[in-house]
Amino acid sequence: VFLALLATVFGTMIASPRSFRAARNLMSDVKSPVASVALTLTGWPIGVALGLQAVSWVSQISEQLTTNLVLTAAGLIFSPVLAYFIIRWAIPPEELQQPPTITRIIRIIALILAALLIILTSLLLAYLMFVAGNALDKALGPFGFIGYFIAQTGEILRIITPGFAALAGAAVVGGALGNLGMLLNDRIPFSSLRYINFIVSAVAGAVIFAILGAAINWLYQIDDPFKTLWLPMAVGALVGGILSLRYGPKELVPIGSVIYLIIRTILNAVRSIEPLISVIVFVVWVGIGPFAGALALALHTIAALAKLYSEQVESISSGPLEAVTATGANRLQTIIYAVVPQIVPPYISFTMYRWDINVRMSTIIGFAGGGGIGFLLQQNIRLLDYRAAAVQMLAIAIVVATMDYTSAMIRERFV
Repeated sequence: VFLALLATVFGTMIASPRSFRAARNLMSDVKSPVASVALTLTGWPIGVALGLQAVSWVSQISEQLTTNLVLTAAGLIFSPVLAYFIIRWAIPPEELQQPPTITRIIRIIALILAALLIILTSLLLAYLMFVAGNALDKALGPFGFIGYFIAQTGEILRIITPGFAALAGAAVVGGALGNLGMLLNDRIPFSSLRYINFIVSAVAGAVIFAILGAAINWLYQIDDPFKTLWLPMAVGALVGGILSLRYGPKELVPIGSVIYLIIRTILNAVRSIEPLISVIVFVVWVGIGPFAGALALALHTIAALAKLYSEQVESISSGPLEAVTATGANRLQTIIYAVVPQIVPPYISFTMYRWDINVRMSTIIGFAGGGGIGFLLQQNIRLLDYRAAAVQMLAIAIVVATMDYTSAMIRERFV
């Protein structure tokens, strides 16, 4: 149950925001100028690198604090509090006039510091959960699985922190460069904008193809810079430049539809891989045990829930969307006030249903090294201890039936 809960919680946290970008009705009208799209694509790899580097820097501080439990607790208390007050100061609720340039620069630096403090909080929390969970695992005896659940949650938090930091850095840098592209599109004369679009598109194509070449080199160990770096960059620059000529200097690119297709393709590819196959990969990565099973279930949960969530978003009423948009609300405000109120009940229903599926699936992945009661059941069957195997099968049936009744009660209460 806890293995399935762990996978469902983290899967829901990642699938929920992805579902809005996988909804056709929200993405079909998203369009941007060529320069904005090209600079955004160029900024994403830079942001990912900066985010990972920030985690590396903060990890060194975290390692120093975790040598002493008092320092760890103090850092965990003061870091989020300090980050909260910094964010409140840097993002005031209302301003009557544009602040000076120096003030805006200081606010940007303050927000960067707040982001570093949030990363530090996440790493310290992951460490404390891991230590406390292992201590509870030994102290609670028959109920040690609760401590193990806490420890594994901390370990997963430690693993996903660099990923979230990389995505946040990519969003910030990509968004900043995208705004610069919008500014160029508005300020640059029509005759000069075509050349700028060609240059920035060529750079974006070169960057993307260089990343693809590095990925191919990592997979096949070609170790030839001409084939994996320079040639892909040249081809990418050529493709990007040609694509920029496809649109006029001031013409908008339907980037929303492209993002929709990419995300749906990724979700379909991930969902096509069964957790029983995924757990074999994670067992090689993190070793045999429930942690590998939780990761495999979480990966499949992300793809499955994102699909269900996005389809629910696509079926909402368009009236509230049009009403909120007519008031001048931006995209985030439209989602919060027009989309979210319509999707909360089905989101809860889908999440509970997925938890029920993960409970049953956690038994199967145990046969492939995913831990849990399935791993013990496999051992007893191989040892011909059918009495113990029968008791475990009875326990599985009781747990599944209990989960079914529990989820039905929760859906009846909230849906």
